[in-house]
Amino acid sequence: MTIFFNEIYNVVSSGLTALQEAQATGKAQKNPVSESIFLSAWVTKVLKQHSFDRCVVKTLQEWQQQSRTMGKNAQLKLHFSRLADTYAQVTNEQGQSTVITPAVMTTFYAALEQQDWLVTNEYEVNRKVSHHTDGKASLVVCCAQYAEAMSDDGELVKPLSLYVRGNAQQFIDIAYQHGILLYKITDYKSKVKFHGEYVIYPHNAGGHLPELPTAML
Repeated sequence: MTIFFNEIYNVVSSGLTALQEAQATGKAQKNPVSESIFLSAWVTKVLKQHSFDRCVVKTLQEWQQQSRTMGKNAQLKLHFSRLADTYAQVTNEQGQSTVITPAVMTTFYAALEQQDWLVTNEYEVNRKVSHHTDGKASLVVCCAQYAEAMSDDGELVKPLSLYVRGNAQQFIDIAYQHGILLYKITDYKSKVKFHGEYVIYPHNAGGHLPELPTAML
């Protein structure tokens, strides 16, 4: 089965390669307007030709609509480049991404705590709960879900929810520094009051686009 993670990485890499080849042969100019026109047409072309697996069709259609309504402001080249760079840093030559283990999670938690985040992972979150943090940035992880998500071999094998309150971009960046991609469910309302919800997936293989880290980390 084709994995969204791998296929969307293939999409953006192919789009950028096609743009570079067109510019090298003079079929596209090196300016934002020409690049936007080229990538918009390229997205439409690959949709019509069914060039990629259907798991990425919805995302391609969204990009097509954005390019039609926003023109160069859709910034497809920038978006493609950032996605390609993000995926490249967490993907090996075999197309596999980070194996998320308890050790990876422990070092991730420690990095957050070094930035004065409050990490709470010893309680169950099985209903709507309040979590008082005295103004600190906060990460809450359900201990029961965590135990179920980790295999006996010590590897994440099921999606795991992370409940977050604080500087979301800092959180995304720190996760990325540990090879973890985050997939946003909600900014604010979740099982933990005033916390948003993000999900991490085994091998970072979420079924939609991840949150992007700050460029040039």
